[in-house]
Amino acid sequence: MFPSPDSWLLWILASSACLSMYDLCKKASVKNNSVFPTLFLTTFSGWAALTALLVLSGRIGEVVSLPPKEVLLLNIKSCIVAASWTATYFALKTLPITCAAPIRASGPLWTLIGAVLIFAEIPNFVQGVGMAFVLAGCAFFSLSSRRDTSAGGLKAVSLAFAGTLLGSCSALYDKHLMQGMGIDPLAVLWWFLGGMMVIYAVPAALGRRGFEWRWTMPLTGILLAASDACYFTSIAVPDAQISVLSLIRRSSIVLTFFIGGALFQEKDIRRKAFALFSILTGVLLLCL
Repeated sequence: MFPSPDSWLLWILASSACLSMYDLCKKASVKNNSVFPTLFLTTFSGWAALTALLVLSGRIGEVVSLPPKEVLLLNIKSCIVAASWTATYFALKTLPITCAAPIRASGPLWTLIGAVLIFAEIPNFVQGVGMAFVLAGCAFFSLSSRRDTSAGGLKAVSLAFAGTLLGSCSALYDKHLMQGMGIDPLAVLWWFLGGMMVIYAVPAALGRRGFEWRWTMPLTGILLAASDACYFTSIAVPDAQISVLSLIRRSSIVLTFFIGGALFQEKDIRRKAFALFSILTGVLLLCL
């Protein structure tokens, strides 16, 4: 059952809080580690936790018994998200969290552009200025990353941007699935996580060399499931704008940037913070 229109803000704020912790655990899991086994285990952990919750709540039957057409659409989402995560994880393997954070923060801009083109969510003047700030921050970060070859260089930065763009495509697709087609948010989450497990199974089995188990892996999956469950529930609210939801959710970048920079003892925080400040200024203007 869909929540009331007044509840979407609480859902998206909860999603943002979980997302910031997820980003930190994801970085800790994949840093100098084999990517595909890490992706498989984190995805499995989130799917298993969600399955247990659905069984205990007695809702597993209605989630599993979706029509074939809806299952096919959710498998398409699995492919989009799998491609996004693969690019992001390979970037995070060498890219500092303080480099990846500003790039991920640009996601709402691309989501807004897609929302304008596809769903006719027209930005006002202030939002237009916000878009300019986000673009300026991304441009500054791209220039500064050229001097930061130890951070993974342009290849890692390009992968991070690719993952962000694919993530925006997934967000737009989410609105179609839950607002347009009315698919239950938990059903979307359960099926797309299950599809991703299938996608990652073979690469994970073949890519075990150099893999190291870390306790943050199951925590990453559980935080992801919690964040996405709250996010999908907010999207399912009638007339909720995906551009606004994406912006508020991505505010998690503030905690990720500063806590992550301290935990991983990364350098050049001040230089990278300028790009983050520009992007966050744009994000705040876009929320007005």
